[in-house]
Amino acid sequence: MKLTAFQSDKGDCLFLESADRKNRMLVDGGIERAYTQHVAPALATLRKQKKSVDIVYISHIDEDHIAGILQLLDDEAAWRVHEHQVNNGNPTHPRPEVDRPAAVKRIFHNAFSDLVGDESERIEDMLAATATILSGAENPIFRRIAQERRDLANSIPQALKVSKRVAKNQLNIPLNPDFSGKLMLVRDNIPSIPLGSITLRVLGPFPEDLKKLRGEWRKWLEDHEEQVQKIRTNAQKDAADIGSSVGSVIGPMLQEAEQLGAAELALAKELGNRKKVTTPNLASLMFLAEEQGQKILLTGDGHWEDIIKGLEHHQAFDGTNKLHVDVLKVQHHGSEHNIAKGFCERVTADRYVFCGNGEHENPDLDVLDLIFNHRMNNDQKPFTFLFNSSSTQSVNADGAAHMQEVEKLVAKMKTKSQQRLKTKFITGSKLSVI
Repeated sequence: MKLTAFQSDKGDCLFLESADRKNRMLVDGGIERAYTQHVAPALATLRKQKKSVDIVYISHIDEDHIAGILQLLDDEAAWRVHEHQVNNGNPTHPRPEVDRPAAVKRIFHNAFSDLVGDESERIEDMLAATATILSGAENPIFRRIAQERRDLANSIPQALKVSKRVAKNQLNIPLNPDFSGKLMLVRDNIPSIPLGSITLRVLGPFPEDLKKLRGEWRKWLEDHEEQVQKIRTNAQKDAADIGSSVGSVIGPMLQEAEQLGAAELALAKELGNRKKVTTPNLASLMFLAEEQGQKILLTGDGHWEDIIKGLEHHQAFDGTNKLHVDVLKVQHHGSEHNIAKGFCERVTADRYVFCGNGEHENPDLDVLDLIFNHRMNNDQKPFTFLFNSSSTQSVNADGAAHMQEVEKLVAKMKTKSQQRLKTKFITGSKLSVI
């Protein structure tokens, strides 16, 4: 197999090819800007070579995974409109300003509305409302939660647009055909999915986990709707009393924003804390890809316990209850909430891929320490850390500063490892992983 990591801002974007280079899968699409600059040219080259993409796989609906895919589909739609116009009596119709991407044969995508049922519109509204309220908080941690909520609220309509774009009346790209167009879940009757000579085994989500997640969304709505409505009412009253919208900020919102944020935040930092992983992340579609003895773990933003559960379901562990893979795409950009010592004890890799440009302090320095120390203390095999960003490539000032800290830390690790650890940071649009 060949795996390439693209620059994708704070998101994920990988490209998997079979050993004979005849089959291809795009894994997430990163942020729209990064897709247009770094990924779109590669897909346009494939089309010029008369090659297609067998699968576009969206791990979950977060904007930093799905936005680039939506741009890909929009670009293809623009070309099909142009093609239709030219072929039907309008030869002067302007060509799209973007290059045409390679043809896509099928899409793997669990739509948000299918994941949560009839609650999607209420959830989107509540996410937007809590983001607005928390953005008025003085505590910077709460403002960060606000941005995460705003991003998620934006990603829900993006996910809906993807489903509409690929429908029969638009691009007519088969959606989850290996699962009869239904949600892609761990199912006993579909043990693996072929991608040429590559086999893909679904590691998550499980049906029972989605049922639990739907319950968690409903509880989140119940816990917040009354409080958010109270804040909205108080803000409107305050603004009316003052005669200015300023009242909606300086009145009750600051105090109640702090209360709302405190209710959502467990201040103690704990590696692998499942409660700090957002619900869409816990519903990540994850795969174990295998070909000719090679293994690649594609984890999206999944939680380590869910990855272990999926691997156990497929009996992927050896007689010592461990699994060594050629590549691990470290889950959730190397966030401290998605990995723990228990995962490192059971899953190791020759190459660890970290997707993220330093925003939200990802990849987390503690995670790098965790993986490095476990490898140094428990085996003698060499290993590599690969990063699809760097301090010079990050488009975010805070992210660039964090990537500098990452670079300093791994430089010390390389010295300490006596050449067991190798590192690669991206310098252009893409980075060869394997």
